[in-house]
Amino acid sequence: MEKLKVGILGLRRGMAHLRNFLAIEEAVVIGAADRLPLYREPAEALLKPAGGKVVAEFEELLAMRPDAVVIASNGKRQVEHACQALEAGCHVLSEVPGADTFEELIRLRDTVERTGRVYMLGENSCFLDFLRYWRKWVVDDRLGPISLAEAEYLHYLPETLSAPDGTRISPSRARALGRTDCRPIWRADQPPIQYLTHDLGPLLEVLDDRCVSVTCRSAPWRSQDCPLRSDGQIALFETAKGTLIKILITLNTRRPSEHRYRLFGTEGSAEWFSYEGYCRRFDRDRQESQGWERVPIGAAARGTDASTGHGGTDFQLARHFTRALLEGRPAPIDVYRAIEFCLPGIIANRSAEMGGVPLPIPDLRRVPYSGTRFWEAVSLPEEEPPSEES
Repeated sequence: MEKLKVGILGLRRGMAHLRNFLAIEEAVVIGAADRLPLYREPAEALLKPAGGKVVAEFEELLAMRPDAVVIASNGKRQVEHACQALEAGCHVLSEVPGADTFEELIRLRDTVERTGRVYMLGENSCFLDFLRYWRKWVVDDRLGPISLAEAEYLHYLPETLSAPDGTRISPSRARALGRTDCRPIWRADQPPIQYLTHDLGPLLEVLDDRCVSVTCRSAPWRSQDCPLRSDGQIALFETAKGTLIKILITLNTRRPSEHRYRLFGTEGSAEWFSYEGYCRRFDRDRQESQGWERVPIGAAARGTDASTGHGGTDFQLARHFTRALLEGRPAPIDVYRAIEFCLPGIIANRSAEMGGVPLPIPDLRRVPYSGTRFWEAVSLPEEEPPSEES
C-alpha cells in the first residue's frame, strides 16, 4: 500500500478532515459523501482538482473501495456507519462522541473483532501538545501521585435546529422568522455529559487509567434554545487507580467556548485553560511563596500549522491514523480505548437520571487493561519547555 486511499463521510465537520488528508503526503482522498448540496459543493472545489469524487450516498463512497473511511456523520449514526464501513473491508477513523448507547459500543467492538479492520476514535484533544509534557511530568514524578483531576468543556451551542438545506438555526430565531420546516439536530437532546471524550480522554491518557464508577447530576433545563437537554451536567468518576476525576460540560450557557484541564498531585499541580494558551505548573521543587510557574505550551505541537483545525490537533489526528495503518501499527486510540472514553459518559447520564446514584462502569475488554499505548505513537518530549514567572 503506497498511499492510503481515504474516503470522507459527512462534509460539515468532515471538511476539516478532507483538507487535512489532502495535505498528508502518505494519503490520497479518493471520495467524499454528503446528502446535502450545501456541503458537497465546497468539497467538490477541493477534491475534484485532486482527482477525487464527491457523491451523495455512503454506498457510492464505499463502492469506490477506499482503504479507510472517516466517519464525520450524525453522532447518533456513527456506529451504524462505522460498522457498515468495517463490513465493507475499510478501516475507520470515527468522529466523537463515537457512540450513543451501550448496545452500540458492544456492536462496534464485536464488528471490529470479527472483521479484523482497524478502528480509531478521532479524539483530537488527546493530541494537544501540553498533554505530552503532563504525561512526562507524571512519569517523572514531578507532581507526586495524582489524587484528583478535572476538566471542563464549555461550548455554547444554541443552534439546535436544521433547515432542509442543512443550515443551522436556533429555536428562538426560527420562531421569530415563523419557520416550521426545521427539525432538531442530533445534539439537540444529547445529554451534555455524553459529549465528554474531549475532556475525559486526555486525562485518562495522561494518567494511564480507566474509569470504574461514576455519580452524576444534571443542572436545570432553563435554556429557551435548547429545551431538550439539561443546561449542563457534572460527573465524578473513580478510576481503577483510585483517582477522582470531575468532568463539567455545558452546551447551553452563554459564554466563550473553552477547554479547562487540571491535575492535583500530592506534591504539585498543573492546569491549562485554552483561552490562555499556556500551562501553569507548581511542581515538587517549587516553593509556595513563588506561586505558579508559567509554561508557554499551546495547543499545537511545534511544527504543526495551528490553522489546520482545533489548534493543529486535527492534522495530528489524521497523520497518526494514516501512519499507523501504513506501518502496520495499532491505532493510538483503538476500539477498546474508544469505549473507555465514551462509555463513562453514557453510564454517567444513567446516574443523573437516577438522581446521582453511583453506578459501576463495565469493562468491555476481552483482556484486562494493562496500560495505555497512546504514548507509543505520540512520543514524550525529551526536553523541558521554556518557562517564565507568572
